[in-house]
Amino acid sequence: MEIKNIWSDIYKIHSYQIDFRANLTIPALCQFMQESAWKHAESFKAGFSHLGQKNLAWVLLRQRIKIEKFPKWGDTIQVTTWPAGKYRLFYYRDFKITNAQNETLGIATTVWLIIDILQRRPQRMNFEFEKEFEQSVSIFPKRLDKLEVFEAGTFSNLFQVGYRDLDINEHVNNVRYLEWILESFSINFYKSHYLNDLEINYINEALYNDKIKCFLTQNGNNQFLHTIQREADGKEICRAKTLWQNI
Repeated sequence: MEIKNIWSDIYKIHSYQIDFRANLTIPALCQFMQESAWKHAESFKAGFSHLGQKNLAWVLLRQRIKIEKFPKWGDTIQVTTWPAGKYRLFYYRDFKITNAQNETLGIATTVWLIIDILQRRPQRMNFEFEKEFEQSVSIFPKRLDKLEVFEAGTFSNLFQVGYRDLDINEHVNNVRYLEWILESFSINFYKSHYLNDLEINYINEALYNDKIKCFLTQNGNNQFLHTIQREADGKEICRAKTLWQNI
């Protein structure tokens, strides 16, 4: 099987993918990245359609996105992605986002795990293609580790998981957590800041009808810590760190 080590897709930014500044939103960018990762995995027979036959699925554990410049409504961007190695059960996948002039707009890294859908337990896999990626270059100098545990901080929002929040595995889609986190800030904050660096850990599943509480803590100049918890049992679902720049 011939392996395409690097995968690229072109995306045009539409009116329903922008914010009030006409910038591409971070959740929409994450959806582009997820789509390209899925296509690449499918191309070497390790995607959803192949793993699903064995009751297996990819689960996103960690993600970091660093944005230098936001593309605008009507712009065309290229999302390039590649597997960036494996450690124990963890698979690393990196991304680079460029514009039509080939300028780098942002970079990202992700950590994935394969789980048994029925038992919800991690599975060790040894794919034939793995040796093709042993020499892959990481986009960031260091591998993405877990965020440290921190106190919940100030309550910001309460959400209830509904139909539109669920993915194909019937748990909350990873992009939805990010949208909930971004709702922690006021419109006035957005008028004077833009998101420069985001790091997020997905810790536990949230399921249909769960009530979800979001908490926010300022951690220095323009840096914030976020935690999302299930109201019923207080279990932490998601943990994140955001860094903002003044406009």
